[in-house]
Amino acid sequence: MTPRVRHHLSSVLIVLLSVGTAFLLTRWVAARWHTTTLFFFLVAVILCSWRDGMLSGLLVTFLSAFLSARFIFAPLHSNFIANTDDMVRWSTFVLIALIISWAHATSVKALAGMQRSQQRLTLAIESAHMGVWDYHLLTHEFWWSPTLPIIYGRSPQDFPPTYGRFFSCIHFDDQPLFNRALTRTIDEGTDYEIEHRILLPDQSVRWVNTRGRVIFNSANRAERIVGVVTDITARKLTEKQSRLPREVHAVA
Repeated sequence: MTPRVRHHLSSVLIVLLSVGTAFLLTRWVAARWHTTTLFFFLVAVILCSWRDGMLSGLLVTFLSAFLSARFIFAPLHSNFIANTDDMVRWSTFVLIALIISWAHATSVKALAGMQRSQQRLTLAIESAHMGVWDYHLLTHEFWWSPTLPIIYGRSPQDFPPTYGRFFSCIHFDDQPLFNRALTRTIDEGTDYEIEHRILLPDQSVRWVNTRGRVIFNSANRAERIVGVVTDITARKLTEKQSRLPREVHAVA
C-alpha cells in the first residue's frame, strides 16, 4: 500500500469517526435536554477541513447533512424535514460548513503559494551568494536571511539579533558612510547602494556591497529599511592587485 493510499484511507477513517462521534453526541444531547444542535457536526467539519483539506470538509458536510436530516430532525428515517425552523437550521449549517471548507482550502492554497515563493527566493539568494536584512524602524524588529551570517563570518546562533549589534559589525571607519546613506534614503525616499567593510569575529576585514530601500506605511512614514548584501571581497582584492603594477610604474 502506497503512502498516498494510506493517507487517503486515514483521512476517510477520521471523517467517519468524527461524524460518528458528532452524531452520537447530538443524539445524547437531544435525549438528555430535549434540544437539537448541529454544533458537534460543525466542529467535525472544522477539524477535518483543518487536517485534510477541502475534500474531507465536503465529505463531513455531506454525511452530517444526511444523518441530521434522516435521524435528527422529524420525521425520523426520512430525507424530508417537516418543521420550517429545523429546515432553516439545517440549511444554515450546510451553508456555514461549505464556507468553512472553502475558506480553509483558499488559505491552504495561499500558504502553499507563499511557501513556493519563499523557496524560490531563498534559492535565488543562495545562488547569488547574497544576504538580506530587514529592520523595522517602529518596532525595532530585526530580521535577516539564513545566508547573511555566512557573509558576516558567523553562525546563525552567533549572528547579531538586533540592528544595533549588526551595525557594530561594520568597520568603524565606514559606519558614518553607512549612516549617511540610510539617513539620505529615509529623507529622500530613494534607494541606496554603498560599498563598505565589515569586521569578522577574528577581526579580519571583508568588503560588501549593500543596497536596498526604505518602505513607507500608509501614513507616508518610513517604516522599514531593507538591505541586500553581497560579498565583493574577491573583486576588491583583484582591483587592488591590478593597481599595484601601475603604482609601481608611476613611482619608477
